[in-house]
Amino acid sequence: MVLEEWDKTRGKWLMYRSAADHHADCERHPLEDIPERIFLDTNIVNLIVKHAPVIFEMEPQDPNLPIARRRDIEALAHIFAVGARASWTLRVAETTLDEINRTLHEQVRQDLASYALEMLERGTDESARGSDLGRRVADSTLLALLPDRADRKLLGNAIGLGCDAFVTADVRTIVSRRHLLPTLPLRILTPTEWWAAIKPWGGLWL
Repeated sequence: MVLEEWDKTRGKWLMYRSAADHHADCERHPLEDIPERIFLDTNIVNLIVKHAPVIFEMEPQDPNLPIARRRDIEALAHIFAVGARASWTLRVAETTLDEINRTLHEQVRQDLASYALEMLERGTDESARGSDLGRRVADSTLLALLPDRADRKLLGNAIGLGCDAFVTADVRTIVSRRHLLPTLPLRILTPTEWWAAIKPWGGLWL
C-alpha cells in the first residue's frame, strides 16, 4: 500500500504516528466536511469493479500501475472499509449507464452495469431534477471550461441529485480545471482527497 502503513504487530492500519498529527488532520478536515451524498464518476465505478479484490479484500496492488492510480485505489479500499458502517449515500445517473454501455468487453460491461444499478436513483423528484439539470448544464456555458460534454452532464446530474461531492479520477480534464469553475454546491474530489476528509474520523465507524 502507498498511503497508509499496516502494523503487523497489532494487525491494524497505522493511520497516525502521533496525537499531534491526528489533531492537525482533525483541524484541517472537520467532521462536518465529510461528504454524505457522493456522486461517483464513471471512472470511479470502473476502478471499484476492476480492482474489487484490492478494494474489498485488501489484496496486493499491481506495482506496475501509476502511483497516482495506486493511491486512489488504496483510498477507495480505506473508504469502503469505513463506509461499511457509515451512513453515506453513493449515487450515479442514467448518464453513467450510457457511458458504461459503450464498454466493449461484454463481461466487464455487465459487471459495471450491475454495480452501477445499485446506486442509481429512479422515480424520485431528485432523479428527475438530476436528469433535467444534467441535460441543461451539458449544453450551457456554466461549465464550458470542461471540454467533455459527458463530464458537464454528469456534474449537472450530481448537483440535481443533491450530492455534496463529485468523486473522480479524471485529473487531466476535470480536477485540473476545477479551480477555474464557478462556485458549485458540491466539491470535486479525487478518491485520495475523499479519504483525507474521512481519515481523521475513521475510528468513529471502525
